[in-house]
Amino acid sequence: MTFAQRSFDLGKVKKGEKRSLTYTFTNQGDQPLEVDLISACDCTTIDFNYKPYQPGESGVIKVVFDSAEKDEAETIDIDILLKNTLPGTDIPIIERIEYSFDIVK
Repeated sequence: MTFAQRSFDLGKVKKGEKRSLTYTFTNQGDQPLEVDLISACDCTTIDFNYKPYQPGESGVIKVVFDSAEKDEAETIDIDILLKNTLPGTDIPIIERIEYSFDIVK
């Protein structure tokens, strides 16, 4: 799972404002890539098509950040748990993307 961009800096965000982001990825592996779960804080809404992505196929993770409950600058991690495992193990692969912001009141 290779991302065009893993991190976004939203800069100054007014408290209560919503911002949309899109993370584009490509399956650079030699087997179908399957996402089991994507998790982030309650301020983040995720839109994702949970389907197998074939080798060479690209996809997007759409994110909406709602700053209503935020009072200070922060970096938000988005954890992506894959059904795929590390070679020779039963350990799932975990990818991480993120975004940061500075709250303006």
